[in-house]
Amino acid sequence: MIRDEQGSMSAFLAMLFLVFLLLISVCVEGIYMYTARGKAMGIYMSGLSHTKGNYQKELADMYHIYAMDPRYHKKIETDFSDRMKESLDQNGDPFRFQTGSTKISDILDLSAQKGEVLKYQIRQQMQYEAAGDILKNLTKKIKAGEDQKNELSGIKDQIQKEEEEAEETENEKTLTSEPVKKDPRKGFMKLLKEGSVPLIMGEKKVSDLPINIVYGKKDTTKQSAWNFMNRKDVEKELDEFEKTASTDSFASELPVVLYATKYFHFLTDTTKKDGIKYEIEYLIAGKDSEKENLGMVFWRMIALRFVMNAACVYQDPAKEKEAVLLAASILGVTGFPPAVAVAKNLLLLALAYGESVIDVRNLADGKKIPAVKTSSDWQLSFAGLATLNCKRKPVKQGMSYEDYLLLLLISQKDKRQKYFRMMDLMEQNIRRKVSDFKLDQCISSYKITQNLKLKKLGFGGMILPFATYTDLKMYRYVTY
Repeated sequence: MIRDEQGSMSAFLAMLFLVFLLLISVCVEGIYMYTARGKAMGIYMSGLSHTKGNYQKELADMYHIYAMDPRYHKKIETDFSDRMKESLDQNGDPFRFQTGSTKISDILDLSAQKGEVLKYQIRQQMQYEAAGDILKNLTKKIKAGEDQKNELSGIKDQIQKEEEEAEETENEKTLTSEPVKKDPRKGFMKLLKEGSVPLIMGEKKVSDLPINIVYGKKDTTKQSAWNFMNRKDVEKELDEFEKTASTDSFASELPVVLYATKYFHFLTDTTKKDGIKYEIEYLIAGKDSEKENLGMVFWRMIALRFVMNAACVYQDPAKEKEAVLLAASILGVTGFPPAVAVAKNLLLLALAYGESVIDVRNLADGKKIPAVKTSSDWQLSFAGLATLNCKRKPVKQGMSYEDYLLLLLISQKDKRQKYFRMMDLMEQNIRRKVSDFKLDQCISSYKITQNLKLKKLGFGGMILPFATYTDLKMYRYVTY
């Protein structure tokens, strides 16, 4: 009886010991697996850092944009797997890992997602660059652009009111005039028809390199010279400008605009550059030749200045009086009030447009002009309108050519186009160093998966010959 009780106690203690040993074994196995996973993950993360370091050097050096070098993409899976094996061997692998397959997937290149990938990198790059004083100064310049729409509406209303009043007095009064004078608008319009580049640059040499448009959309619109002899044509041009004179959401476009002025060349940029010279002009105009881009930007700058100058000329009683006398003199015996009113307004608008041409000449020479003019700042007279001859009056404190490029960039209707056009410029410039470079082969984001096998510890901490392997699968998303 006593032996039975002792035997039962021994069996119970043996079972208890086995349970205890099993618990310890499970704990040891768990610690072993946890430690092994941690070691594997550390080596895996080291491999990720290695792959991320294989970025496209020329792209990073020239534009501070980072993406995997396309040449490395072809061998990343083999290289990553070899890196894992090498790291495990160098660290004296006590876990006896077996490296499995490596796979790269979920690839996004720099041209993906309608420009959003590049946009993200630019925002990250520029988020600390828009300091408070820069932003404050920039806001003032943007406001000057926003005021143009209000000025334009006021000018149109004033013209309509004056012409209506002239029609009412048609039968009451007929103006007499001096002998007929030559209309300065004819000579002025002849200059406009030559094109904006000769109009602004004269005999200066202009770059005319072709631009290879791959990612952006080519702009096929053409700018025609204003016809200041016809009221309806001028009204049509004013209506068209009113539709485009908008700088909405400029804060959201600020990073890319600052980035563009920092990393891309433009006409008045004094730094030396091979290849394309008028890069920001291409971001704005989207033509496939440099000369066309420069010409389109000149027309648009003239239009921006025109509204502010028209507002100034309509607030100058002396110029209005001179325009009335000149209109009556040009019309001669046909000078009755409605016709004189129309001619007067067309002359004032032509003078404002001519003044705008002079302004853009100053800008193209690297000088500054006042955002809003007074009579003392005015340069062009009616006598000089036909030939655009006048004494220029640039200022030390005002708006520069670069400032107007900024306004034009912000006021673009299709906000995405500037990103696609940046891609065109980046690719074309880098190809001067790397002939087969393609931006859409530069990977900005990817997922890399590594399979490993980990040999189990086995019962009691012993490694048994028949011990099985545990599959480990590690993956991470890598974004530059």
